[in-house]
Amino acid sequence: MAETIYDQLGAALNSRNINLPAIKCDAYYALVEFLFTPEEAAVICSMPIAYASVEEVAANLGGSDIGKLSTMLETMGDKGLIHIKEMNGKKLYEALPFVPGILEFQLLRGIVDEKHKQAARLILNYYKALNNVAVLSTPPLEATFAGRKLTVNKDIKGNTSTIIPYHEMKALIENTEYIAAGTCVCRHMGNLLGKPSHKPINNCMIFGESASFSVGRNFTKRLTKEECYKILEDAEEAGLIHTYSNRPDQFTNLLCNCCREHCNAMKAIRRFPVPGQVITTRYLVNIDEDACTACEACLPRCQMDALKIVDGKLTGDTDRCIGCGLCMYVCPADALHLAPTESGRVPLKKC
Repeated sequence: MAETIYDQLGAALNSRNINLPAIKCDAYYALVEFLFTPEEAAVICSMPIAYASVEEVAANLGGSDIGKLSTMLETMGDKGLIHIKEMNGKKLYEALPFVPGILEFQLLRGIVDEKHKQAARLILNYYKALNNVAVLSTPPLEATFAGRKLTVNKDIKGNTSTIIPYHEMKALIENTEYIAAGTCVCRHMGNLLGKPSHKPINNCMIFGESASFSVGRNFTKRLTKEECYKILEDAEEAGLIHTYSNRPDQFTNLLCNCCREHCNAMKAIRRFPVPGQVITTRYLVNIDEDACTACEACLPRCQMDALKIVDGKLTGDTDRCIGCGLCMYVCPADALHLAPTESGRVPLKKC
């Protein structure tokens, strides 16, 4: 069977990030054919890993018309397929991976119509397809791409998602100039597919340069500091986990406020015997046994089932704790506290 442009697209997506790999299956082809025209897929395949000018992309495409290509790249930016920034008065373009990136942008605006319901169905079908294959033993589409080869004098690291408790997230907000928010992709997806959530939904937050791009393309709305704090407090009250994905050298500065009912990442993390092995945890909860009254207010707050009452006493499972701090929010006796892990002693990267 001849290789299609969508096979090549999968390889290009995998070369960016394999948080969510491109795997050959019917659900993959249905999704990418919905998102990309063949011409757009060819553009992605021609883009180098780093930001590139329209002239560089055109050269990789064999000398495409600059004017037509510029228009196509702008359209792809509006569709959330690529990231665009300006540097020294010149526009530069970068292809996005599936996640975090393309799939989130499809639902970030919070639109409810047939097109977005179809997008939600296709994304869900692809998630299900990935769950039905042995992803770790099935090689993704080969991660090759057309473009320049670059030599860089630094480590190339994958995206890291980190659980951040309320006090650290508040400090990040205080020290970040540009912050925006859109619709929670996971809960909006549930709403589109007839499984509505009653938790806050307009709280998917983006920081720094990434936020500027998303506001400029009408994916999100810029926030004041007061609006940021209100979103954070509402999320804390609703029992949502603050999950921060941060790569200051790329496009990713994203805060998700996650629930185990709708968030695919949290569902996957819960399935592991030691959730902290698949996501960065900066803290673990400590229980002050003298202060604890075993009132059980904290139990329903723990999305990883790390807290239990045993013989009338509250006990914590350090293998399952991810240090989100949600249990502390409702403890009337102030008996729960967070202690930093080794990763928690490393300063967070600034946006």
